[in-house]
Amino acid sequence: MAVEETTSANQDHDDPVTRATSRLKDSLPASLLLSQVLGPSPAPGQPRAYVPPTAALRSEARQMIHDRALKDIVAARFGFPTEKYRDYKTYVNLPARTMGVQMPGGSVAYPDIVVVQHPENNAKIVAEVETNETVREAVARFEWAPYAELAPLYLYVPVGKADETMGLCRRFDVAVVGIRTWRYITGQDEIEINDHYTVPSGPEELLPRMLRPS
Repeated sequence: MAVEETTSANQDHDDPVTRATSRLKDSLPASLLLSQVLGPSPAPGQPRAYVPPTAALRSEARQMIHDRALKDIVAARFGFPTEKYRDYKTYVNLPARTMGVQMPGGSVAYPDIVVVQHPENNAKIVAEVETNETVREAVARFEWAPYAELAPLYLYVPVGKADETMGLCRRFDVAVVGIRTWRYITGQDEIEINDHYTVPSGPEELLPRMLRPS
């Protein structure tokens, strides 16, 4: 279930966040602190956020590229609500968190893109946009795998990273429903998005035909 920023949630010590925390020392550099897995203590009545420590892997310059790509990918591939699906809505969790998805145990994850069905706010699609630095084992374990348990997951990765992404998904049993590649061509402002892998009848087929991947 998706959770708006004002929604409360219960906490549980035996949830994916706790399990992820216990595995961090074996897979991440020491500079990535365990405390980064959970955000600051929430205000009374607010859910505790799941903050993957892997966010620190992206440089400032790459973060700017990521944010630009995220904006353009949302415009190109996540055009909800539509005339046919008026109860679907797309939320983007950057630069500010707008819609979280509740994890088992009560903590709340904030994937890059969340598509929900109103008024229940049931999560229908989640998506992550990656850069070259973030297509790696730690991200697959602590972002893709947990997010794929919340709703159908789409991954948008730079051109040349699709096969590596598929390999990581298979290695860590990430139930991804679509892998897309993206790039910007020199001299052009528009993003180019191509399909690499799609589960038949994936959620993108809910989009109008003009917005579906070719």
